[in-house]
Amino acid sequence: MGVWLVLMLGTGAGVHLRAAPSTALLLLCLAGLPYGLLLARRAGPDLRVALGLAAAVGIVLVLSPVAFSDDLYRFLWDAKVGAAGIDPYRYAPADPALAELRDPLWRRINHPTIATIYPPLAQALFRVADGLGHAPWSPKLIALLGHLGVGVALSRLAPGRRSLPTAYLLNPLALSESALGGHIDVFVGLAVLGFAAALVRRRMGLAALLVGAASGLKLVGLALAPLMVRSRWVVVALALALLPFVWLHDAGGPEARSGLGEYARRWRGSPGAFVLAEGAMTAVVRAAGEPVGTRVRFEGSLGDLAQRLDGSALDPRASFRDPKKPIGDAREFEVHVVAGALARVLCGGIVLLLALALGWRRAPPARACRWVLLAALLLAPQIHPWYLLWLLPLELWVGSAAGVVWSLVALASYAPLDRWLLAAEWSEAGPLGSTGIAQQVLVLAVLVAEARRVPEGPSSEHPVCS
Repeated sequence: MGVWLVLMLGTGAGVHLRAAPSTALLLLCLAGLPYGLLLARRAGPDLRVALGLAAAVGIVLVLSPVAFSDDLYRFLWDAKVGAAGIDPYRYAPADPALAELRDPLWRRINHPTIATIYPPLAQALFRVADGLGHAPWSPKLIALLGHLGVGVALSRLAPGRRSLPTAYLLNPLALSESALGGHIDVFVGLAVLGFAAALVRRRMGLAALLVGAASGLKLVGLALAPLMVRSRWVVVALALALLPFVWLHDAGGPEARSGLGEYARRWRGSPGAFVLAEGAMTAVVRAAGEPVGTRVRFEGSLGDLAQRLDGSALDPRASFRDPKKPIGDAREFEVHVVAGALARVLCGGIVLLLALALGWRRAPPARACRWVLLAALLLAPQIHPWYLLWLLPLELWVGSAAGVVWSLVALASYAPLDRWLLAAEWSEAGPLGSTGIAQQVLVLAVLVAEARRVPEGPSSEHPVCS
């Protein structure tokens, strides 16, 4: 415990001294060793001590300078725009219409030409944080409180397993991404945990509200709502999960680029299994079209479909071209563009079908939620380490190790940061390929090992019921 505490506090000190990102990352990774010993012994302090340790380290991280992610500058900007009575979905940060709102923090916003991607409940959290103070520490403090809240929730769900809240509260990734990164994903994990608990207790109305909350924070509820397929509340759950699109579908207004569209079509980082899906779709695209240099041209019905999609919201090229320089032949596509779009559709379809199958079979709720989120993360084209905060509380509750192991190796995704700061070059290549592939190979190995033993989990869990 003492070694863990020194390393975690050292992480904050390293960031405060503006050491290279790799120095702080090394300390975080080393903190995973004593943390792993605690997990192996299934021991730990009582809840109050664990909360105190997490809070002590968390305050140091909250007060440390921004390190691995600069997303919280967007959080503060969205809150400032909303507080000024302006729709944050209407304008991108670089839009001249918002010039009067710019402050020193504005210069550090990433993707300033893209409108916000964050749904309404996330915007509400940003406003709460900004109300405490328009500074980086405020969203970090809110996220730290969420982190402590997840630990308390786990202690209530499994009062006989004293080590369970400790395993979450002292997890290096969960604590650093909350208190140092200020990511709201900790609240997504809390909503997902509540959703699974509501299903266990057959409180289907509450489950529908919580799946809507998960969607209102990060659209995660879209993947979980099909688990309620055999409940009469499924329509409410789906409606609440889709509700954020009322705001997001037109984000960016007439001039700015849509954040949701950019993310859905183009963004990619640390992919794993998605690479296989993209490779398969590349072969399909090449077989279905006629090669034209680095492009393919579709004829017949596929060509007609391409022409109808040209310039529409579903046009897969929208994020890959300058709107002032349209492609002459609407039937021609860059292979990687259409293959990537088809791979995303394929992977999304697999996740939704899995959720429907688990819901229809009335699988145990916590395990069903866990498998849906695990599949979504394994198949996603873009994985940030903080996305694992959706999954980690469930993994600990059901007694599975794969997500916990992933949380300890996910920090490798930050490895290119040093070179990025020095030369503005981002390369994820490593001795085993991309960092995402290497991580997922390890996670899949743990899943195979888990399949060979008798599963352990919450004895109070019941199937999803109507």
